[in-house]
Amino acid sequence: MKDIKGKTALITGGGTGIGLQLALQLAAEGANVIVSSTNQERLSAGAKQIRDASPNVKVLDILCDVSSRPSVKNLKSEITKAGLQVDILVCNAGVTTSGDYHLHRAQDWDWVYGVVLNGTHYCIQEFYPDMVQRGYGHLVINGSQAGMVPNWVTLHGPYTSAKAAVHALGAAMRPEAAQHGVGVTTVIIAGTQTEIMQSERSRPDRFGEPLKIEVARRAARRVPASDVAAQILVGIKEDKGWVATHPDLKERTKQYFDEILAAYDH
Repeated sequence: MKDIKGKTALITGGGTGIGLQLALQLAAEGANVIVSSTNQERLSAGAKQIRDASPNVKVLDILCDVSSRPSVKNLKSEITKAGLQVDILVCNAGVTTSGDYHLHRAQDWDWVYGVVLNGTHYCIQEFYPDMVQRGYGHLVINGSQAGMVPNWVTLHGPYTSAKAAVHALGAAMRPEAAQHGVGVTTVIIAGTQTEIMQSERSRPDRFGEPLKIEVARRAARRVPASDVAAQILVGIKEDKGWVATHPDLKERTKQYFDEILAAYDH
């Protein structure tokens, strides 16, 4: 989608981190932006930052828990009431837990899958059909290097497997969506300066108490969220099927897929 000016972008998890930085960059290009998240204070602060930087575009901030289908439907309703339509959907909201597989409880899996996987397809189900009907639009599905190479980072089982699933969703949708004039970009994100490790602060009560397991923080090179957002913006403009934010991880990815390909030789 080369012409972004005047289009409207919805970014889930848009109050902080990559989502906020992408919202700032899209607004700077002349796009109206809608940011959503589960925390009003952080969401309002992010929206103010966007409005201050780009006063000539429309900016909406709408509370939404993407793990709840009714909440996503309400998000759609509020956007329609505001007289806007979603031309660019960025499925960015994400949470994670830390700890061994066997120590995760049912509600931990339900929460992470609810946000990362269900939240993605709930939003697609609400907004993609309208894009098909109009004959244009763009979907961005934010994945993870952890989902691309699942044995690379351990102790994030629900997150890793959910991200692997959204990669498959993006890849499967792209050729179909192209027939309707809709682009699909799947983003493989690695170490970034975000607040995802503080995910438990956003955990809804219905998913129970946070998972409390002490896990040593893994040393990693973390790039600024604005750098990742800039790569996503290019992906939207150039209709890239994949965006990989950390080129230095190419060899590790190749190693993983070579192991799979070797199985076909036996």
